[in-house]
Formats: sequence, structure tokens, C-alpha cells
Amino acid sequence: HHRIKNNLQVVTSLLSAQSNYLENKEALSAIRDSQNRIQSISLIHQKLFQSESVSSVNIQGYIVELLKFLSYTFHVGKRIKFEFKLAKIEMGVAQAMPLGLIINEAVTNIIKYAFPDGRNGKVIISLDFCEDGLYCLSIQDNGIGLPDNIPTSNNSTLGVSLMKGLSSQLDGFIEITSENGVCVSLKFPSVTIEEQPAEN
Repeated sequence: HHRIKNNLQVVTSLLSAQSNYLENKEALSAIRDSQNRIQSISLIHQKLFQSESVSSVNIQGYIVELLKFLSYTFHVGKRIKFEFKLAKIEMGVAQAMPLGLIINEAVTNIIKYAFPDGRNGKVIISLDFCEDGLYCLSIQDNGIGLPDNIPTSNNSTLGVSLMKGLSSQLDGFIEITSENGVCVSLKFPSVTIEEQPAEN
């Protein structure tokens, strides 16, 4: 896992070097988004490297750390308050990775678009068990909502397309609504983790 993390850092550095030759704001933004996606994966491997288990991640700690990283990357400061309602869940890597990428996409879009002109806002991230052996993730902001030209019913943006594709990897169902802000809701089945001894 440490080797994978280092390899991902090399890719991030290459993207950073590439961005030095770009002036187009959209292209620079796309590269930064790609770097953040890589970081969300790298963080999983960092957590595994630090953990006693090689097969599961403390998802509560992972989500909090991912949000701290995004806040720092986008210079959020105290403008946006993040509130966490997270159950203590050990999640296998096969689920934690797409879940982390979904959270990365949702929160990135919120930071970019939900609170224009420097306005303050709040984002609530919750994850817990719900009915019939499912995990339920909710990411809710109190921002301006989605623009009318971005319908949530189809894959109209890269972020929405990615989130829907990743939810399929989890055998889950994702819903994006825009009322009193945007809410991303995801339900997906919990999977039993076969614990493995940690590797030194």
C-alpha cells in the first residue's frame, strides 16, 4: 500500500508539472480536480498502511481527513462549516475507494458552486447503517442549489456521471436533489470484510 501511495504521488506531481504550462482556467481546474481524485485514493492506502488491518479502513476517520484536505485545497477557511454525523464503520477497500471518490466529487461541486460570491454556508455529511443491511450516505448543503441548466436526472456533467458510475460499482442507488440546497443521497449494501493479518 505504501508503494501504491508513492506511485499515486508521482502521478499527482506529473499533473502539477503539466499545469505549470497551462493558462486556460478550465484546463487548470480539470487538472486540480484530477489531482484531488487521486488524493482521495491515496488517502485510502495511507489509512491502510497505518492500520492493523490490510483489508479495511476506518471510514469515519477517512471522511474527516478527506474533507480537511479539500478544505485546504480550495482555501475554504471558516467560510463553509462541515458537520459530520458518521457511524464508526470499518469498510473494505473495494467499497471505501468508490465511496471516497463519490464524496470527493460531491463536496468539490459544493465548494465550487453552492456558495458564490464568498458567502458562508454549511455542509452536513452523514453515513450510517439503514434498513435491510444498507449503508446510507447523505451530503447536504444549504447553498443556492443547482443551476436550471444542470438536470440531475441524466449524466449531464462529468461529476454527476462519475458519481452515478461509482454508485453502480457499489451496487447502490444515488439520488441528487436540489431543494433548499443540494442533497446527494446514496444507498448501497454493506459487505462483510474478511479480516487479514497486517503485513509489516
